[in-house]
Amino acid sequence: MDRAKRYIFILILLLTVASAAALPYVYESQTLWYKIGLDKTLLRGGQLAGMFALTLLFTQIVLAVGGPFLEKGFGLKNIMSWHRTNGVLVVLFALIHVFFILVPEGLDNLPIGIKFWPEMVGMLLLWILVVMVTSSRYRGLLRLDYRRWRTIHKPLGYLATILVVVHVLFVSDSFVHVVPRRLFIVAVVALLSRVVWVKVYAQIEKKGSTSVN
Repeated sequence: MDRAKRYIFILILLLTVASAAALPYVYESQTLWYKIGLDKTLLRGGQLAGMFALTLLFTQIVLAVGGPFLEKGFGLKNIMSWHRTNGVLVVLFALIHVFFILVPEGLDNLPIGIKFWPEMVGMLLLWILVVMVTSSRYRGLLRLDYRRWRTIHKPLGYLATILVVVHVLFVSDSFVHVVPRRLFIVAVVALLSRVVWVKVYAQIEKKGSTSVN
C-alpha cells in the first residue's frame, strides 16, 4: 500500500511536469512570434524553465506540509531530503528562466517600472526564493537557530505562493487562454485544499492523542 502511494504521487508529478512543459508549445506566447534563431530558442527555453520552476515550487509546498499519505509512501527522512534538494532546483530553474527571458530582449533593456509590474513581482519572488534556500542550507553559518529560521521561512513561503500566482496569471499571455488559466487556478485551489486538509488532519490527530492521554 505504501509503495502504491509512492507510485501515485510520482505519476501525478510526472503528468504535471509533462503538462507544464507542453504549455509553451500548445499555447505559444506572442513574444515568440517575433523571435527567430537563438533568440527564439532561448526565450522558449526560458518559458520551459519557468514552468519547471512553478511545478517544483508547488511540489515544494506539498513536501513542506507532508501529511500521512506522503510520509507513509516515502518516509519523513526522505521527504525532508527531497525538500532540501527540490528547493535548490526551484531556484536554479528560476534563475535560468529569468536569464533566458532577458537575454533575447537585451540585458540593457530590463523590465523596470510600473508598466512591468508582473515582471517585477517575479523578480521579488526570485529574491525571496534565494533567501529561503540560502537561509535553509546555511542556517548554521548564518547563526540562525531553528525557531528564528522558521519565523522567517514560514511567512516567506506563504508570500512566495501568493507572488507566484500573481506573476503567472499576469506576466504571460499564454495564461490569457481559457484552458491553461483555468487549469492553473484549479491547481492552485487543489494545492491550497491539500495544505488545509493536512493542517486540519494534524489538529484532529493532536486532539485525539491528547484526549487519550
